Amino acid sequence: MPARAARARSLVLLALILAMGLAALDSTIVSTALPTIVGELGGFSQFSWVFSLYLLTQTATIPIFGRLADMHGRKMVLAVSILIFMGGSALCGLSTSMTWLIIFRALQGVGAGGLLPVAQTIVGDLYTLEQRAKMQGLFSSVWAIAAVFGPLLGGVLVSLSWRLVFYVNVPVTIVALLLLMSQFHEPVRHERHRQTLDVLGGVLLVVWVSALILALLQEPVWGISSVQDIAAFAIAVLGLIAFIWWELRTPQPIFSLSLLRLPIVAVGNIGTLLAGGLTIGLTGYIPTFVQGVLSGTPTQAGLVVTAMSIGWPLASTISGRMILRFGARVTSVIGGIAVVAGTYTLLGLGTATSIWAIAPRSFLVGIGLGFITTTAIVLIQEVVGYKLRGAATGSNLFARMLGSTVFVGVMGAILNAVLIRRIPGGPEAVSRLLAATSQGIALHMSALRDALSSGLHGVFVLAFALAIAAFGILLFMPHRVESAES
Repeated sequence: MPARAARARSLVLLALILAMGLAALDSTIVSTALPTIVGELGGFSQFSWVFSLYLLTQTATIPIFGRLADMHGRKMVLAVSILIFMGGSALCGLSTSMTWLIIFRALQGVGAGGLLPVAQTIVGDLYTLEQRAKMQGLFSSVWAIAAVFGPLLGGVLVSLSWRLVFYVNVPVTIVALLLLMSQFHEPVRHERHRQTLDVLGGVLLVVWVSALILALLQEPVWGISSVQDIAAFAIAVLGLIAFIWWELRTPQPIFSLSLLRLPIVAVGNIGTLLAGGLTIGLTGYIPTFVQGVLSGTPTQAGLVVTAMSIGWPLASTISGRMILRFGARVTSVIGGIAVVAGTYTLLGLGTATSIWAIAPRSFLVGIGLGFITTTAIVLIQEVVGYKLRGAATGSNLFARMLGSTVFVGVMGAILNAVLIRRIPGGPEAVSRLLAATSQGIALHMSALRDALSSGLHGVFVLAFALAIAAFGILLFMPHRVESAES
């Protein structure tokens, strides 16, 4: 590759890293600022919507932006996504009430829904199979760095002003946008003007995804037997049925279900959905175990989870060579075995476990997840070719986000059920006990630790079951995958 072209590609990669890095950093940095935000704006009862609506709009729009990238080109769609994210961030910083902050967070989530799939699609366009796996390792490292340093950066910014948590996105997105517009030159595809967006499919997608996420996230508040939760689940099911019915009949669907006839797409997306559930569940509940059961510090909990964040990009980096040498199935199955082994070791955690004994188990899980998710995304991009690469990439990222949302809700329900049964007052009492420091309350900490240990054991059992299911699915991965025409 000529030196000038190589330099341009490197600068485009930098733009993609900046864009995806902001999306990765957003959740961790905002969580640090939220207590301060609530203190100034009020609206404590609404604060969960700061996360919920962002997650909802991000998840629901990922497949739509993936499809738009195929129709109108990567450059324009990513530029629009960056502008939406930048505008949403600036407006969040200007918010004068919790209501406005929630609305602008939804807008920010729409932008993030475009950043993730289109950036990944461009990587698929620019790099070969082996190089693409290395790039996935690099992007995984970005997420790992965001998880570790996001709270620290958030704390520094909040000490100056919580609004900086959002304003800091503006100059970074401007740099990413300038690099993208000046350095990225994609081929002109003359057939794009003949395509139209499947508007009804997009509406149905947003409806059923929104209803599902709403039902899962609000279940602790509404109750699973409440009219609101039942209605939300019913809308989700009916919306999904209507979405599938329509997508099978429209000539230019948001997500072509015919892609699922390709074994790599079907197997890769199911494996990624399960991996998404494992990722969000373990990164959320291993720290809870360290702090609530083993009385560890937040720093210790963060370091234990960091071991998973190290294993993931490490596996991603070497998976490309393994795919070329051993094939897709062998590489994926190795990842499945590592995840099964890692989650199995979590079943032995108890009140007498050493905090640092958890780190190698977390690392093993990270290795497995790195192999599974990276193999899936790079091969899905390889098998579909340019014209459907955006939609296929969007479907894979959507599967990961959906798995994260669904299974973290199920894991939370398992934990809450145990705590309600074992602790008088349920999860609210647990929160009060964890915050208490008086000697009288401390006498009850043994019972609290036992209840938390029991509930989290149920969570880890589910994680082990998901790992076994993922391993079983990956056995159907094709051994070799032929590259599609560009």
